Amino acid sequence: MELFINGQKLDITLENEKTVGDVLRSFEQTASQNRCATIGVQIDGKKIEAQDFDAAAAAEIESVKKIELSVVQEDAVAEAFKNAAADINDTVGLMAQIPAQLQSGGDSKARASIARLADTVDNFCHIIALSTLFPERFGKIKIDGKNLSGFFEDFMPIFNDLNGALESGDTVTLGDLAEYEISPRLSSLAEAVKEL
Repeated sequence: MELFINGQKLDITLENEKTVGDVLRSFEQTASQNRCATIGVQIDGKKIEAQDFDAAAAAEIESVKKIELSVVQEDAVAEAFKNAAADINDTVGLMAQIPAQLQSGGDSKARASIARLADTVDNFCHIIALSTLFPERFGKIKIDGKNLSGFFEDFMPIFNDLNGALESGDTVTLGDLAEYEISPRLSSLAEAVKEL
């Protein structure tokens, strides 16, 4: 059996491992000691979904040719947060320009900025999902006194209002939301994660 971690083949010697689950448990102990977490498993080229994991783990090791694991490091998540903080700050700058763009006929630029906002938030939510694998380090993040989950619970209605303003063509509300609601929250978010 071959074991690959993030595309790199490892030289391993099996000791008492009889099943795929034994191999995975052994690897998880080592990964945890190295502040890593497994985020994906493929066995013989087939991605193992959560509902299929128990059956895959029970498979005898002799029946498997290749196990591929996708792993994320805690420090890589911290670095992703720092990079996201820079991206968020860039997006804050774009949000600040939206009112002037809407007043001067720059609707297409304003829409491009809003699309960038959506991409930025989507990327950040992906990083949040990875951060939950390391709760000791990232579970303490606070934005304006709220944890990440609480922050986004308060933020999502503003996105809904923004979407409604876009659909109705309400440029006044769109500009106000971008400048007075979204920009300050994004600035707080970037500040909270830039030094992780």
